[in-house]
This record gives sequence, structure tokens and C-alpha cells, in this order.
Amino acid sequence: MSDIVEEIRAAYARVGVRLDQPATYGTYYRLLCAACGRMVGNVGDRLLPGMAAALVESQADLYASGQLGCACRHSGPAPSAEPAGVAGKTGPTPWPLWRQAYAQGDPLPRLQCEVSRPRYEFDEGDVLPEEYKGLLLKMLRHEGERAGNKSFLGFMATCLDLAEAIFPTREARLLKAEYLAEELKHAIMFHRLAVGLDPDFALLDVPYAHYAFHLPRETWADDAFFHFFVDLNGAFHARDWRESSYVPLAMMSATVERDELGHSEMGLRFLTEICAEPRGKALVRRLLDKWYPAALDMFGRSDSPNAPKFIHWGLKSVGNAEIRRTYKAYVDRKLGTLGLEPPDERKNRRFL
Repeated sequence: MSDIVEEIRAAYARVGVRLDQPATYGTYYRLLCAACGRMVGNVGDRLLPGMAAALVESQADLYASGQLGCACRHSGPAPSAEPAGVAGKTGPTPWPLWRQAYAQGDPLPRLQCEVSRPRYEFDEGDVLPEEYKGLLLKMLRHEGERAGNKSFLGFMATCLDLAEAIFPTREARLLKAEYLAEELKHAIMFHRLAVGLDPDFALLDVPYAHYAFHLPRETWADDAFFHFFVDLNGAFHARDWRESSYVPLAMMSATVERDELGHSEMGLRFLTEICAEPRGKALVRRLLDKWYPAALDMFGRSDSPNAPKFIHWGLKSVGNAEIRRTYKAYVDRKLGTLGLEPPDERKNRRFL
């Protein structure tokens, strides 16, 4: 058992929540009520040292008020297995949610390279320069959406768990099923790209390294923030791949970008519904302090020594600082539509 898992276990024990055994393929753990056994969320084991204790402590009043944790309040019978608010007729879902976003043109800003660089173009089967291939594999490791990556499938399992345990409406659960279908489509696309690049890599199990993928998701608002922020990160990177020097990546970029923006719009839709009630909006405001810095940290350090190499080879157009600035401006405008004030961009940041 890793030190981080023990930290997580100890932190949640203080609020009456226990860690279950690792979910399929490890990496992720269900959070269960210590009294009645009901699932109240999940968490990954790649949090940074001390992060679990800090998160639980900062949300102590939310556990005390019942906004986090179990509805049984550690006594009496377990609550109904079916969450409140699921009644009502289920009609067609508005999927795909990207359609409206693109109706008036390209919703994402162009990421324009501003430095002079050679023009490269490599296709599947071409002999790749050693540095180029290493950077491309590094990028794909970070992406993680591959059918041969067991840890990706494990993360998808956590999405199913949450959709079953804490979904607010049947329509929301159907939307999550649409989301999963598209992510599995991406896994096939990236798998085929990886096979053409390096068959051994295509079968490599690579857990998500960034802590944003391991933050505890204990409410529907947490899950909504994950999709709003993290899937949007994927959309921005896919937007940049439109001009990628690796032809297979450039060819699939528009599909991935469109789908990932739709997933972010799903998160925004859920947040809009939650913010319609004062209690829900208050919870969203609190959780924003957890998800906002993680979202900005996902772009890495501004002084990354690899960024100029990615740009030189045509695998990226801009550095980490520039894409983060562009992303932040987009995110802040969206948060404004919810009546939310963006936090200080340096608060709780780990990678500046």
C-alpha cells in the first residue's frame, strides 16, 4: 500500500468515509460510507503528498452539513439505492452537445505559432527522427486514451460508478453514457495511431500521472467540474493538433476536438442546472477552489524545457504558458455565464 493511499485513507476516516479495494485495474478507489456502505464518490492514488488531508480539512463544514459524505449521517438504515430526482419521462438526449457550440463557427481560438521553425511532415510508416518519436510518444502517454491502456479503462469504470451512484436525473445518466461511448471511440482511434507508431507502446499500461485525474469526485458538481475543465483541456490540445506535423494525429484532431468540447459543454450543462438552486450554487463556488487550480496545472510548467522541442518539430504550436492563458480566458468567460468569479489564478497551484 503506497504512502499516498494511506494518506487518503486516514484523511477520509476522519469524516466517516472509508476506501474500498482498488477498482478494476487499480489506481482508483471507491469512497464508501463507513456506516452503511453506500458509495459516496471515488478518488485516485496519484494525488500529491498532503493533498488529501488538505482537501478533506478544507471541506469539513460540507461534510458536517451533509453536502458531502453520506445521507445516512452515519446512523440509521442505508438510503435508497436510487438517488432522488430520477423520476420523470426520459426523452431523447440533446447529444451531441458540440453541435450547438460549433453552429456559429469555430468556438475555440486558434493557437498560432509565432516563432520561425522548419516545416516537417511525417506519416505512418515513415522513419521518424529519434527525438521526434520520443516527444510524440511522450505526448501520447499523457493523452492516455488508448484501448490497450488498462488504466484508461479503469478510469472509464469510475465514470460508470459515479453515473450509477450519484446521478441526479435519468437524462444526466444517459448523457454520461453518450460521453463514455465517445471516449471509447477515441480509445480506438488513438490505439490505431499507436499501433502504427510503436506496437509495444500500444499495449503499454500507463496510469494518468496528473493529479487532476485523481481528485476525489464526491458530488455531481465535482463530476461536472471534471468534464467542464479536463475535457476542455483535451479540446484545446486537439485544436492545436490540427496543424500537427504527424499526419495521423492531424487527421483525427477535428473529431477529438469536437467531441471533447461537447464533453466540456456537458459539464457546463450540469453546472448550470446545479447553480439554479442557491444551495447548489454555494457548493459549486466552494468546489471551484479545488478544480480551477488543477485545470490550470494540467498544462504543465511555463518554463518546461521540452516545450521549444515540441514547437520546433511541429508537434505543438505554442508553449505551456500561452495555451494556458488562452484556455483560462475561455474558461473565465464560461464561468461568468454561471455567475461565478474565477479564483486567484495562483491560489493552490502546484505547477506555475
